[in-house]
Amino acid sequence: MKRLLFLFTSIFFIGCGDDKDSSKQVEKKKTITSQKTGNQGQVELLEPISTDPIYSYEIDGGKAVITNYNGSGESFTIPDTIEDFPVTEIRAKAFASSTTLKSIIIGKNVTVIGRFAFSGCTELSSIEIPDGVRSIGELAFDNCSNLESINVGDDNQYYSSEEGVLYDNGKTKIIQCPLGKTGSLTVARGVSSIDNYAFRSCVKITSVAFGNEVKSIGVGAFYNCLGLNAITLPESIDSIGDMAFYKCSNLLNISIPSNITRIGVQTFADCEGLRDVKIPEGVASISKGAFMDCIGLAEVTVPSTVRSLGRGAFSRCGNLERVTFLGNAPSASADTFGGTSPTIYYNSERQGWGDTFAGLTAKAISSE
Repeated sequence: MKRLLFLFTSIFFIGCGDDKDSSKQVEKKKTITSQKTGNQGQVELLEPISTDPIYSYEIDGGKAVITNYNGSGESFTIPDTIEDFPVTEIRAKAFASSTTLKSIIIGKNVTVIGRFAFSGCTELSSIEIPDGVRSIGELAFDNCSNLESINVGDDNQYYSSEEGVLYDNGKTKIIQCPLGKTGSLTVARGVSSIDNYAFRSCVKITSVAFGNEVKSIGVGAFYNCLGLNAITLPESIDSIGDMAFYKCSNLLNISIPSNITRIGVQTFADCEGLRDVKIPEGVASISKGAFMDCIGLAEVTVPSTVRSLGRGAFSRCGNLERVTFLGNAPSASADTFGGTSPTIYYNSERQGWGDTFAGLTAKAISSE
């Protein structure tokens, strides 16, 4: 009799537990957690306890969104569905700093990958982008230092890949070069633009060869490419974004294309190895901090078309000895050459010059 009473009581509590679980189905936010159990007497489990990694998700408008991953495993598969709803989005920073992940499989229903979604997944070596993905946020793979290839499904209508580099579908734009890429890289033919931050922190890339179709280089496109020592910019380029070559410390020389009219904010800042810069006629402004901390520069010639120099444009260029201006005196601030003291030379036939310029000694030279 006692055994029957015990059995009835156990069944009653199990039934109550099922009711409690079913009430969770209406919640908007869920978290899947790893579970472990010890040996509880002679209880025999009919089904194994789930060992899925910890992740959070939301159900929104009949679709599931992965919002956060806290697992510690080496691999993870984003499911096609959760609670019978298709998983369509990986939220911004959802997998950020998941340093143990070596493999991630993205479910076939995912259409959106958010900004910084996989940022800091330092052990990730490759990733496959399914055919249905139509939006990949900026810097989605930022700081994935061992990522060697981003591979896109053949039937994707929005993206493509070549040699592990992510392009738009028509291969007119480079979107992301994986940070694990090494050596020289040749940009696919037909590419007309380099996206913002496309090569950011690709520290193992040593040189990049462009085709003559390239017209624009985005903001921070080669930011912190520490190993980059050679790059030839074709004359087809007419736009270079702010901070495009910031902290390319091994870049030795640069010839700016003749179609460029503005050198942006910190475009070549902290390129400490830069020895030779050719600024073409046609450039009208050299912006704030454009060549700041270029300690290797010894001499610069500023073309006659330049009308303004931004604050700190050549600041802290400790070895800069001579700056020659070919045109009228441009506007400048007292700190344009802050932290350095080159001699300023100017064409004696040009206007606006005096004995000093931006607080420095200025000397006239003959135009002959």
